Amino acid sequence: MDNHLMTEYMRQTAEGDQRAFRALSEALGQKIFALAFRLLSGDRSTAEDVSQDVLIKLWQFAPKWQAGGSVQAWVSRLTYNACMDVHRARKNKNDEIPDHLSVPETANATLLTSEYRSLLLQAIDRLPDRQKEAMLLTYFHENSRREVAANMETTEKAVEHLIARGLKALGTLIPANINGERHDIATHSY
Repeated sequence: MDNHLMTEYMRQTAEGDQRAFRALSEALGQKIFALAFRLLSGDRSTAEDVSQDVLIKLWQFAPKWQAGGSVQAWVSRLTYNACMDVHRARKNKNDEIPDHLSVPETANATLLTSEYRSLLLQAIDRLPDRQKEAMLLTYFHENSRREVAANMETTEKAVEHLIARGLKALGTLIPANINGERHDIATHSY
């Protein structure tokens, strides 16, 4: 569904049109879930909960949404923020775990991947809005450059530049890992 049609559905949803909201939900629901699933390291149950929360927020915040931007990018940002809330809540919960617990090696690898993802998400959150939007739509929503350009109402070349600047900035924003090595954001799989 193109952004112009989604914008019209958002306008109608803001006026309380349930059919328009249903159309938006059908168009964006799977993408919301897929993004949440990736951001939450494959936690299906929590990703489903986040998806429902985002759809509720979509309905509630529709009257406040301002046309002119990408509906998909706005929903991606809602999803990203909801996932960051989950990560923060988990971090606070994990702070209460005693240090003397032994953890199997496979669990260590999972925690390390989760730590990388958390560091990456925190760093992406610090990028300028346009770079953040391009990064999220490309790497977490897995959109093509053409789709990102259409959603952001810009050119594919501009998207490439935003991503290149974002990757460069992430290289300086991500701290050294526990071994003292720099994270190679451009080649690490998240």
